[in-house]
Amino acid sequence: MILHPHEAVIEIADNGFIFTDDKSRLHLYEVCGLLRQSHWAKDRPIEVIARTIETSLCVMVYHKGRQIGFARVVTDYAVYSLILDVIVDEQYRGHGLGKKLITFINTHPRLKDTAKVLWTKYAKQLYEQCGFQEEECYTFMFNRP
Repeated sequence: MILHPHEAVIEIADNGFIFTDDKSRLHLYEVCGLLRQSHWAKDRPIEVIARTIETSLCVMVYHKGRQIGFARVVTDYAVYSLILDVIVDEQYRGHGLGKKLITFINTHPRLKDTAKVLWTKYAKQLYEQCGFQEEECYTFMFNRP
């Protein structure tokens, strides 16, 4: 069975936190605020952030109605899923929310048959706890505009 990338949304409640892929709940300005806390996207223009959201499967974390976590996945829904922009608000870090965010992605029904791929400089231990393994046989390359 082929799953359409825009099937029903997934939402999981966990100890007062809501994890969802429902883009209708996404707050662009809150995503921008979260990404401003990162080293990799702190200067990314809002127009670029909006475009990346538009073309990605997005996962958000909410607490008391406030968006406090975000990640996005660029995928073909068949072979590969590239996990990007994983971020949890600084006030909520250290409580396992990043791990739960990655677990949500790893177990997402639309991504279940895809190899999850990411790159990280600082969160290697987090991703190893979620089943990721470093692959030294690949060369990571860029062709930047």
